[in-house]
Amino acid sequence: MSFYEWFVLEEGRTPEGMFSFAHLASVTITFGIFLFLAIWLGKKFKDNPKGQFYTMLACSITLFVNFVIKIGVSYYAYGGTFWGTLIGNAPMYLCDMMIFVVPLATFTKARFRDCCYDFIAIWGPLMGFFGNYFAGNIYYSHSAISFYALSSLIQHCLTGFAGFFVFAAGLNKMEKRNILFSTLILVVYMTTALILDYVDEHNFMFFFDGNGTPFTLFQNLVHDIKPLYQLEIYILQCGYMVGFYFLYYLIHNYIDKQKTKKQEQKQA
Repeated sequence: MSFYEWFVLEEGRTPEGMFSFAHLASVTITFGIFLFLAIWLGKKFKDNPKGQFYTMLACSITLFVNFVIKIGVSYYAYGGTFWGTLIGNAPMYLCDMMIFVVPLATFTKARFRDCCYDFIAIWGPLMGFFGNYFAGNIYYSHSAISFYALSSLIQHCLTGFAGFFVFAAGLNKMEKRNILFSTLILVVYMTTALILDYVDEHNFMFFFDGNGTPFTLFQNLVHDIKPLYQLEIYILQCGYMVGFYFLYYLIHNYIDKQKTKKQEQKQA
């Protein structure tokens, strides 16, 4: 058996399953390395726009290259038409958004860039954690050390890296005027994915099937009634974004009050 047959086609192999030792070990070690790098580089480049730019640029390029390699390998391994392979693996899941948002944050300016940085800060850590540890669609179907599992691992670690780097470097503004616009980015993306799901019979954003992810719980909650389940996804994801903003403000205000209190005590 060749390495290609073992690693890509996974011939003769049985997936270890989600939460197996192989899954948890590979995810924890890799995610830990990316988390360390994100915080270290974020602090190092906190007042260095050039360093921030090149870090985000490297993240953007790596996300895109990982996606292109995935498309190329899928086309070579399983045949079919190129466009069929491309559309079937289109970056239309929630975690795929970083393929677009990270470059936008890197190359745009002013308020739009602030909204993109907010989006990365809000979703990056969550995507990194849930996309790695609760990827039932990956680890029930693929071995932990295989092409598709590692491709997913790299993608989600990079999204987590981007989120923690933005926080560590202080790039997110979290202004109240940006809440609606940042959430609108998500709504437009979700709606596009839902339309593609209906038109071309896909499961982007898990709108039709939770597929082993935590969304399965909410799918069962409404007895798999598709419109209700799809509405749940909208509410959950948009609600998370808005809720994150307000939780951020609560924590930020609490910290400011504590600092003010300490300064008053020193002056007294």
